[in-house]
Amino acid sequence: MSRTTLVAASAALLVVLGTLTACDPSADPAASASSAAPAPAGSAADSPAAAPSGKAVPAPSQNTGAGATDGVPASAWTASNGVPMAAQYHWGSLAAAAKAVSNPKFEFEQLCLTPRDPSNDLADWKGPAAQATVNSGRNVADWQVQQTIVHFPGTSSGGAQMAHALFRGLADELNACGKSAKGATVKVTSTGGDAGNSDLAATVTVPESGGGSYTLHQYLSLTGRTVTELALWSDHPTHPWSAPADTAVLKSLEAPLCSAFKDC
Repeated sequence: MSRTTLVAASAALLVVLGTLTACDPSADPAASASSAAPAPAGSAADSPAAAPSGKAVPAPSQNTGAGATDGVPASAWTASNGVPMAAQYHWGSLAAAAKAVSNPKFEFEQLCLTPRDPSNDLADWKGPAAQATVNSGRNVADWQVQQTIVHFPGTSSGGAQMAHALFRGLADELNACGKSAKGATVKVTSTGGDAGNSDLAATVTVPESGGGSYTLHQYLSLTGRTVTELALWSDHPTHPWSAPADTAVLKSLEAPLCSAFKDC
């Protein structure tokens, strides 16, 4: 069964000012012009060039090899065997399924119909963002998987501030799902983080008008300057939900990001 779609907000992105302690910026490889995708004004390394059309578009990919997608290297994606229920579904490669996206919407935003705060809208932002969806290959009502990666390169505090603000905004949206989707319930199963990083896991249940309900297992992470999700959802699963502890799933999600972007 197809997911509920959400019309992307058009409000401009406002940059949050202030100092945010993040991962060691000296390890950030994005200082070169070929990989910069930037953010707040005042930093040449963090400021995007205007697109000729006046609309932001993803920068040309500087990566090579299978799964390299507009600034998001193949090595950044979660390994198939790190995704819950891998033993039952033998998930395909997220890296191979990845596609560049502009102003990506996370899975719970689609399901919960949650409006993103205008300060975190990415409609006019140009930078590395990609999304991958894989399923069991049987039917669309069974468990499906989506990973979304949004990376904020640069060496100033601006990119870290934007990443932090996006994560906090998404966490607030997730908690508000019960208000935006009638009858929805949200159970946050874990929260954590250290050294400027944050993560959470939650189970969302949204009733369907014709009976039954969608169940979504949502993992969100702020890792260095990268905001990512891993989401699994179904309304008629073949196999009941089973997964390792949230900490194990989040580690499988976050470890490749640290290695790929080298900012943790």
